[in-house]
Amino acid sequence: MTPTGIPAEAADWARGHVGRHAAWQLPTDLSGARTWRMSSPQGLVDLRITRTDNDFRREIYAHRHAIRHLGPGHSPHLLAGEPRLRSLLTVQPRGWRVDNAKLQWLPRVHEDAGHLLRVLHDSAGRSENTCVQARRASVAYVQRIRAMVGQVGAVRALTHAGAVEESASIVLEHLRELPAGFCHGAFGPASWEWQSQSQALAITGFGRSQIMAAVIDLARPALLWAHQPHLRRWFFKGYCRALSKSEVLVLGHMSVLAAGEDLLHAIHLHDRESIAAAAAALRVAADQAEMALDNASTAPVDVQGE
Repeated sequence: MTPTGIPAEAADWARGHVGRHAAWQLPTDLSGARTWRMSSPQGLVDLRITRTDNDFRREIYAHRHAIRHLGPGHSPHLLAGEPRLRSLLTVQPRGWRVDNAKLQWLPRVHEDAGHLLRVLHDSAGRSENTCVQARRASVAYVQRIRAMVGQVGAVRALTHAGAVEESASIVLEHLRELPAGFCHGAFGPASWEWQSQSQALAITGFGRSQIMAAVIDLARPALLWAHQPHLRRWFFKGYCRALSKSEVLVLGHMSVLAAGEDLLHAIHLHDRESIAAAAAALRVAADQAEMALDNASTAPVDVQGE
């Protein structure tokens, strides 16, 4: 190991591409990848070591076939990948993390987020194979969160664990009806970077990206819409696609799953502030999902977020 904790072989490989620079470790992300960041003449460069070989192949595929469609400055740029070391080097956009500022309440941010997400989703194409992949990956996504909540709930009192279980069941029931897209996998303010000079949004953190049900990526933005409903209109102004009835039906339940996943991750990191924030988001999502169930038979369906 190097002094920064980077495995020596990975550090040598990275130096061969970007030179020797001081590096600092970032928190482990939802995919389980370990990441170190360095400032170089090429910009902010991340060295990522994925958890598994499949994760490495999936992330490389994402960069080569989907992320590039977002255009320069709107996403990380892949410099190099080494499958033997499960390591990637990416140049990161420079900006302000949206979840760390009042930026998350700006309509322009949500409009840009909607536009970029639509581009990413459409990069998957519309073949039958895409739909098959989306269903398979979405089932795995839901089942993984449900299993993790069950494991954690067995050793500690996890509030709203029952809501996560119920939401998982409802989502699985409707998965075959949900449109597919190339998903970010953890899309929300934590992965949004606002570039003040260009007044444009960039998307980062693609460790969980793959073809899934497109509505999965709307789960975390929807948690903000619960507080500021007008942001939903701005998001869909950029997204330029109406949700299907099935997507409207499961969106609140997807938010429950996403909030549950964020809470589990915060617990894993022993981050008290993040635990409190994720627990609050889970309460809001669970309440919203329960209210939607109560009103399902009488409330009009709003498929455009208006």
